[in-house]
Amino acid sequence: MSALLVVLLTACSPGGDQNSKGPDVTPEDVKAQILDLYEASAAAVAAEGWKVDDASWLACADDSAGPRVKLSFAASRSEPLPSAAADLIANAQKVWQERGHDVTVERDTNLTPPRWILSDPPYLTGTEPDGSYYLLDVSDRAVYFQATSACVPGDIFELTSPTPTQ
Repeated sequence: MSALLVVLLTACSPGGDQNSKGPDVTPEDVKAQILDLYEASAAAVAAEGWKVDDASWLACADDSAGPRVKLSFAASRSEPLPSAAADLIANAQKVWQERGHDVTVERDTNLTPPRWILSDPPYLTGTEPDGSYYLLDVSDRAVYFQATSACVPGDIFELTSPTPTQ
């Protein structure tokens, strides 16, 4: 399959701009926000048949406040869609806007098959100032979602260490 989309999320719940960008944001906050956007996107496009491709914590450069982390999340769906890709991307656009994302929709005909791309920031323009990026890619054959959060205070070792069993 073609390129995955990058969707970096810092959104929380419906009803206005609730993107978390302050110094008090925790790893749990960004994880909840990304999962909320993913679940809402999946419901808007096709509720069943998704596969989580990746969910991992990555270390960011430490700053004066200490260690920082970001979450990378990707999911895909390659089953037939319930309606036209253009209609589905419009459904997802509403969901993202409800969560405070300033989104754009682009049609990329250079990809095979052509895709509708929903992104924040605009497609192929880089990342938000905080390093986050969010993208949903819908073709007639597949859907990709990817998000990478902004860097937030957190310890990569605490987040990635296996939980001890008794």
